[in-house]
Amino acid sequence: MPAYVLTYHSHHVVGEHYEHNDHTALALDLEIVSRAGARIVPLSELVDRVCVGTAIREKLVAVTFDDGPLYDFQDFVHPQFGLQVGFARILERFHSTSLGRAQPDLSATSFVIASPEARLVMERTADSQYTWLGPRSMEEGWWNSAIDQGLISVANHSWDHLHPALSQVAHSRQVRADFTAVDNKSDADAQIRDAMSYIAMQTYYRASPYFAYPFGHFNDFLTEEYFPANGKIIGVSAAFTTTPNPIIGGESVWSLPRYICGHHWKSPDDLSSIVGGHN
Repeated sequence: MPAYVLTYHSHHVVGEHYEHNDHTALALDLEIVSRAGARIVPLSELVDRVCVGTAIREKLVAVTFDDGPLYDFQDFVHPQFGLQVGFARILERFHSTSLGRAQPDLSATSFVIASPEARLVMERTADSQYTWLGPRSMEEGWWNSAIDQGLISVANHSWDHLHPALSQVAHSRQVRADFTAVDNKSDADAQIRDAMSYIAMQTYYRASPYFAYPFGHFNDFLTEEYFPANGKIIGVSAAFTTTPNPIIGGESVWSLPRYICGHHWKSPDDLSSIVGGHN
């Protein structure tokens, strides 16, 4: 049986309906994957199954969030679309339902950007066609509260995402919006090791040991050289792409696939076809 990693962005709120609002989508999708017979598990359990290298014999789903806005954890009021229930409370509400009570291991992992300066610039330059970010929404103060609550863990989404709006990025050639250009140890350390160190310190060394490639971009240097040689040293034990495939067991832990809400599926029927369509 396959496993799936489903990814959401809490700043994707450009409407009220499923395809325009990841809060709406997440609330429905938890029901969909449960009705499809999947067990929702922490990302750590899924990674452990892959590391064993044997076939996965039950349908598993892990939930991840990207970029790390406050909205992963806290409700907010959108100026046009009103109250948006934060991802953490969506998980809590689902857990109190009959379907949710059958998911005792319900949890999610939020991949956060380390650099405070980069997060501030991202907040101020958000793409209004996809994103809504209010003042202070990219601050890190919620990280420890989420870990304390126990439903959301925090993991590494790079130092500055090589974000195109930044005047300077942590890259020797100042490449932006292309993480495949992280092709040497110095640049990889600046984006991955330094981010891991910062996130670990800010979470009192309670961050999860996982990395999500910005833009889903990866290359052979990262997957075949950098992570195998340095992952254990810097505290990373698995890395995730945005390649839309199920996990069947035996994959490289340095290029595990994920499906992205709004890109790889745009409706409840799309998701049902994904999680119900593989055996």
